[in-house]
Amino acid sequence: MRETYAYELHELCDVISYNFKDISVLLQAITHSSFSYETSGSVSGSNEVLEFLGDAVLNLSVASYLVERFPERNEGDLSKMRAELVNEHTLAQIAKHIGLDGRLLIGKSAKAEDGEIPRSILADGVEALIGAVFHDGGYQVASELAIRLLEPFLRDNAFEKGTDYKTRLQEYTQKIHKALPEYHMDGATGPEHQRIFESSVWIKGKKMGTGKGCPIKASEQEAARQALEKLEQAT
Repeated sequence: MRETYAYELHELCDVISYNFKDISVLLQAITHSSFSYETSGSVSGSNEVLEFLGDAVLNLSVASYLVERFPERNEGDLSKMRAELVNEHTLAQIAKHIGLDGRLLIGKSAKAEDGEIPRSILADGVEALIGAVFHDGGYQVASELAIRLLEPFLRDNAFEKGTDYKTRLQEYTQKIHKALPEYHMDGATGPEHQRIFESSVWIKGKKMGTGKGCPIKASEQEAARQALEKLEQAT
């Protein structure tokens, strides 16, 4: 284990209330492939496999939680609610809330031009963290961590509205403004294999929201989310 990061790792254990039997698994969880490649010429030892595990644990945990909490809802409703909870925007917020953004090991090539960590990498980091807990301690503790991290979003019930912000914005603008939103792709940053797209949404000639993400649809969803927030606050 890189001793330089020992304190940060144990501090992160305190934040998530889980002590690893093998702390090197946590080190792997916070190591992005770009960092591994820039330091060793290989992505071996990065968090990609743990991210894969964490994604599966997270989706199963949330599905189980929703079925228990909303036994009367059908599969379509439950899928929409899960998508509202398990998405890049929510997971990136969690990463910042627990201080994961300041602890991730990321190569220079993966950061935006302004030094900002892309939201997709933050979200992947949360999934890798959950995957690391699963790998180290099993499904039960990993599932409990997943639900605990999502607790603020579960508490405010906003997820029940559904996650497809583009559809919601279109329905809103058609009803209120008798117009459809228009999306513009404003630019892209980052290496070719990991482009971060920037999009904006316009309503009747006025820019109402901007977003970054990968793929382009993710940036449009974020722009639509911002636009909805503005419109709902104005009413």
